[in-house]
Amino acid sequence: MRFRLPRLGRRLLPIVFMLSALGLSGPAAADAPHIFWASDPVKPGQTVQVSGMGLAAVEKVEVARLIDHAEDRTASRPEPEKAEVLAKSDSSLSFILPKHFAPGVFSVTLRSEDATSSFQLNAPDIYWVQGDRGPAATPGGWLRLSGRNMAVTDRAVAKLIGEDAKEIRLNVAGPDIWSASFPIPDDAPAGSYRVHLWNGAGDASAWRDAGTIEIEPGAQTERPVMELFSNQPDSADHDDTARINAAMGALHKRGGGTLLLHYGIYRLTGTLEIPEGVVLKGESNDLVTLIWKDTETPPGALIEGVRDFSVEDMTINAFRHFDIIKGGFDPLSGKASGRNVAVRRVIVRASSFLGRMTDEDAAQRLQAMRGHRQSGVVGLLLGGSNIVVEDCDILSSMRPFLLMGPKGARLTGNTFRTGRRGWYSISGPDGVLFENNRIIGTDLQASGGGINTLEGYVSARNVLIRNNRFETMYGNDREAMTSDGPGGYYSGPLTAVLDRSVWIDPAGPGVLKDRNWEGAGLFVVKGQGLGLVARIVKKAGEVLDLDRDISGLAENDSIVSILPMQENYLIVGNHFEDVGQIQIYGAGYRHVFADNTALRSTGFGATSLYYKHLQPNFYIQFLNNEVTGPAFRHAARIDIAGRQFKDNDTLLAFGTVIRENRLRAAATIRVDGRSATAPAIRNVLIEQNEITRTDIGIDIGQGVDELTLRDNVMSDVRIPVRQPIRKPDQMVGAP
Repeated sequence: MRFRLPRLGRRLLPIVFMLSALGLSGPAAADAPHIFWASDPVKPGQTVQVSGMGLAAVEKVEVARLIDHAEDRTASRPEPEKAEVLAKSDSSLSFILPKHFAPGVFSVTLRSEDATSSFQLNAPDIYWVQGDRGPAATPGGWLRLSGRNMAVTDRAVAKLIGEDAKEIRLNVAGPDIWSASFPIPDDAPAGSYRVHLWNGAGDASAWRDAGTIEIEPGAQTERPVMELFSNQPDSADHDDTARINAAMGALHKRGGGTLLLHYGIYRLTGTLEIPEGVVLKGESNDLVTLIWKDTETPPGALIEGVRDFSVEDMTINAFRHFDIIKGGFDPLSGKASGRNVAVRRVIVRASSFLGRMTDEDAAQRLQAMRGHRQSGVVGLLLGGSNIVVEDCDILSSMRPFLLMGPKGARLTGNTFRTGRRGWYSISGPDGVLFENNRIIGTDLQASGGGINTLEGYVSARNVLIRNNRFETMYGNDREAMTSDGPGGYYSGPLTAVLDRSVWIDPAGPGVLKDRNWEGAGLFVVKGQGLGLVARIVKKAGEVLDLDRDISGLAENDSIVSILPMQENYLIVGNHFEDVGQIQIYGAGYRHVFADNTALRSTGFGATSLYYKHLQPNFYIQFLNNEVTGPAFRHAARIDIAGRQFKDNDTLLAFGTVIRENRLRAAATIRVDGRSATAPAIRNVLIEQNEITRTDIGIDIGQGVDELTLRDNVMSDVRIPVRQPIRKPDQMVGAP
């Protein structure tokens, strides 16, 4: 029989599950509670999830809304009010932000018998700063500050404090809680500046230090322009490779400049090598076309440069090909060490499968491309610092783009068309703005792509993917956006802790033990300090130096996993249609999925598991997303999976928030840790979601500890909440 909820909907009462499964040691009750993380942004009337140490000893939570005045350090604050505590353990605490407060920045005080700890909610948590020149900015340019709670009102202000202590005040371009832009005055002096942010709410205590930025002199505007004309009449026998390369070489000898190609067709056979300081530019992309001759042995890249070059305003046509535009790689080491590479208003139409051919011919051409690059040839293969791709339309036979080690990259307003067995990739990033693009599968074997630590990178961090469209992805796993990076450096106990250094057991290194450890993430997954995360800055034998002092927080025998760090992904305001999962797969820290829509997709998810190493997810939030319709073969989900594995008893996922999402039809919220005896998931909040027209609203599997369900609304749902059925433990196979 189908169970039908009342037509006007049914609001579930608060349900809190505290299923103790892990024995945790911590500081004595007399010690002040220590905070590792608190969930925000958060509105009055919503639940706050806190992780840390000594939280079981908290007797009272007090909250006060701060006065909104950026410079006020003297005004008396309102009297704090007691907040309702829903649940607590030594490592986590949940309370309700009083409903009658106005939105803003809040001061929270946790009181135990003998000590107090305070922190703020909705104050800026700045992930990274990026300028109009990538890691730097210019007079008349802009700064982008990305993270949580960046500019909650149009009163937000950034201050640049120079080495001479002089200040430059920057007003925000407009409210933006995820990534706010601040224009820089034209007369801003070049130099190094400390950046501080006030997000438009709270008093002077709500300012946050955002790190440093260099303001560099603006680019030289008066540079030589050399003009080149196409051969008339056009002939397939023409070869313009040598004369274009010669012209660019001459410009380089003059200190750089622009080679302007006038209208027409330019025929080429080899690589166009763009020297430092040269712009290769057409009149416009509908007037200038570069056509490469079809050959069984195409050049490794059609256009290539190392640093300080750009390609603009042209169309590129190619038959059999390898990489199309390659930039930013050292010619000797191959490392992505270049800088200042730009591709603007370029159209690429490259297909190795043109013409009539047999299945064997197509397979041979695909194999030739994979022989050049195992993961597939690439339309744009770019690496290094300050990469800009704007208003392009890229179609290649396989992969549309691959970014390697991008620092301060910006890709906006592009269309990327993925070919056979193709997928996009952002590998080893540190600061990427990927906005207002469209990624389309143009082959039924085209997949999606994502952010990763492949290609040997030790970390991937600080990426904004916003206001993009991902469409028609049916190849491989169909992952529209995924993280990836198998393996790790160490899992096991700490043998000693002293200030910023820890010692590890020499018997515990993982499959990546012989690689560089600097920048790897250390996650405490069991014992004292559960939920703590730090970064490795140096390794000497069994001694690891960290980016922070964790003495007194972790201790001997705290169990840790050290692995390539993936942190600070903001997946915001995108539309996904006819795709698979939008997910975190493996390690993740402080990622946010917010304001996205998904139609005929597998939905959103975070999977922690043994992926050639213990790979945990800490502090992942799914906020205000919409899921409509089932996937290709089954219902869609917001899916939190902790794939507990044989002989493991640590946590895999900690501190997950699923709030204000809308699941419109044939979609479910699913949380499953797979083991009743060794729970993999802890501290989960599912709140104020709307779920309609589906079989199961919220599906809770085995191995989920400390789960809070609150104020979820359901209609036309047969089973609103399915809770765990305790069965004998069923482990996934041995890792």
